[in-house]
Amino acid sequence: MAGQQYTTTEEEMVAFSGKISSVNQSIQGEISRLNTVVDTITSGWKGAAASSYNQLQSKVNEDATRLNQLLGEIKEAVDQTTKNYSASEEEQAQSISHISASASPFG
Repeated sequence: MAGQQYTTTEEEMVAFSGKISSVNQSIQGEISRLNTVVDTITSGWKGAAASSYNQLQSKVNEDATRLNQLLGEIKEAVDQTTKNYSASEEEQAQSISHISASASPFG
């Protein structure tokens, strides 16, 4: 795999960013739904087991929040890369146009 080069297009990057958002929304929706179900089931639960479970559920929720943040950061990075890629492509196209027009022997 050494030397293997990966390529992508602006359209693929935009689609990937959209997929990240979609997956993140799905995950957050499922977590919210799960929390609602768990809250309903455990609302009357008391004692040491309930306390232990609540600590565990709190950790799961913290992890879910962190996952949400990380996916958001990845999406932002993809979006910024796409923006930079588009700007670079436009700049290169203008440079080539300028060189072609200047270098033409026909003026």
